[in-house]
Amino acid sequence: MENGVSFGLKLDDDGGIRRLTVNAQELGSALKSVRTEAGEVNSKMINFTQTAQALETLQRTVNTLRGALTGLTRAWAAQETAERKLATVMRNTMSASDDEIAGIKALCAAQQQLGVIGDEVQLAGAQELATYLKRKETLETLIPVMNDMVAQQYGLNATQESAAQIATMLGRSANDFRCTTIQTDFD
Repeated sequence: MENGVSFGLKLDDDGGIRRLTVNAQELGSALKSVRTEAGEVNSKMINFTQTAQALETLQRTVNTLRGALTGLTRAWAAQETAERKLATVMRNTMSASDDEIAGIKALCAAQQQLGVIGDEVQLAGAQELATYLKRKETLETLIPVMNDMVAQQYGLNATQESAAQIATMLGRSANDFRCTTIQTDFD
């Protein structure tokens, strides 16, 4: 057989070798078919890999978006809580109206545009400071001072708690000042 190829294969359990003869053209055709199918499998694997990478990228994007939304939700909740606490304290200590409370909120928002201290941080400090004061005007005067102190002490790492600590110090100083001098601003 001139177009034949012979192979020796071990086929039986007793270790005997059998001779297998195959037509070369049929063998070539079979190998070509195997090569074609291997190429298709390779192509499908590449498509699968690309799809998997795209899904992984999508998952990372969704996780990033979820994290951003969680952060925004927390920031909104912190802002809302700080505003509510400020309003309560101002009503109790200063008999403040809704317009006066809104004025302090607006001042904190404007101060945020000038520096690095977020308005939710300022509102927490203002709430603490308001526990020591009797007049909204004094609070308006001391908020920028408090912001400067918070920025110097904590910078971009300022938190509501750090603003409240600074506000406590300012409030106690204001009370000490009121006790040693005659000042109607602190009464």
